[in-house]
Amino acid sequence: MPNYSTLSLASVFMHQIALHEHNGEKKFNALLTDIPVELDARDLGFLTDRFSDALEKRALNVVPSEHVDSPSPGAVVSHLRTADLKTLSQLLAGRLVESQRLNAKTGLLVVADAVLDGTPGVLIAKVEHQEAMQAEATTLEGGLRSISIKRIPDLVFGEQTRIYKIAVLQATDKNPVGIQGFLADIQNGGGFANYFLGEFLGLKLADEPEVLTERFLDKMTEAIHQSSLGADEKIEAQAALAVDIKSNSSFVDAEAFIRTHIPPSHQQDIRSAASARGVPMMSFTKDPKRISARLNNLRINLGTEISLVAPPHQIGSQGQVRVERDPSSSNGELYDVTIKGVPLESVTNSRPR
Repeated sequence: MPNYSTLSLASVFMHQIALHEHNGEKKFNALLTDIPVELDARDLGFLTDRFSDALEKRALNVVPSEHVDSPSPGAVVSHLRTADLKTLSQLLAGRLVESQRLNAKTGLLVVADAVLDGTPGVLIAKVEHQEAMQAEATTLEGGLRSISIKRIPDLVFGEQTRIYKIAVLQATDKNPVGIQGFLADIQNGGGFANYFLGEFLGLKLADEPEVLTERFLDKMTEAIHQSSLGADEKIEAQAALAVDIKSNSSFVDAEAFIRTHIPPSHQQDIRSAASARGVPMMSFTKDPKRISARLNNLRINLGTEISLVAPPHQIGSQGQVRVERDPSSSNGELYDVTIKGVPLESVTNSRPR
């Protein structure tokens, strides 16, 4: 994943996406502009920070979709070659009006020249309007002090305003269309609005949810195993990982997992190691079907050619299989494994591992 803090913006076009009603029929219209928005350095920096923060929290890789006939990918490629941001932004505004559902909200389409990790590209974002109240202290006749309240019906880019959908697209030679990028849909949590990703942008996720879920399990396991956590802490974390993936939640969130199940003093190391291994460090739709058989049991391999297999919920301080440091170990690297309160059902010769 790129370093989203390197994002910079140059020329910025904004087009208003409005909802009109005529003879009882509602439809979206694009109110097109002809020149870039005038932004001083401070405002441009504020806008850039909002976009980079949204991407950092939720962005996943996207590539062209062969199942959608959208002009957007080709138009972006053409702009990167000919530098005609006005034409690109107006085309995208028209395509958004054609693509989005009537239950979508009004707002602004933002299209900007961007550079991310040193590579030129195009930023495309849909930002929805919000309502707010502005309070201002006033002094009335006679010296009485009061607060005047003014309603702002179409606030955008406020500190609490959520940037709902945002993508950064860049040229590539890795697919025939010549475009790839990163997309975040803050409004939909770990999911993506189909009309925005597919019909509007003509893209799809580079990795399906089942691939991302398997990567989350494998690479987070590596990060835990290579960390300086104690053996008992590694077992607790690994058990929690399996339980987290098997839960009823529709999403996986690596950041939430680390905050909840990794001791605070180790969180940054685990976070860095997981990110370096390609773990998506944001919420995404979960699909465990490729790894479901691997979630039912954990195998604890010990240094004496002994291994134990048990369900994740039975391993750890609250389960029947408990791992604790051996108090007689001088270097702290020996552990006692205790299995409490289970019947001995059978003893057989096992196949060699």
